[in-house]
Amino acid sequence: MSTYRTVISSKGQVVIPAELREQFGLEKGTPATWTEEKGRLILTPITERLLDEIQGFLKPRPGEPSMFEEHFKERERERQREREKK
Repeated sequence: MSTYRTVISSKGQVVIPAELREQFGLEKGTPATWTEEKGRLILTPITERLLDEIQGFLKPRPGEPSMFEEHFKERERERQREREKK
């Protein structure tokens, strides 16, 4: 596992290092979701692979959570946070 350091801009923007963009095939305009898990922020790009898995074309490996299920769990956490704010 490699470690990369980045800085959050005054606008809250983060630059993904070029090596990671190349490794994961991230291009300008690639949508992504942020997930909080045990005090860590996880960035999940919405790539063709993820879309294929959501549509059921790709299955997660044994013991690996489905990205589709993870996305729905994150949406529920977001809704819970919004309810708690009110």
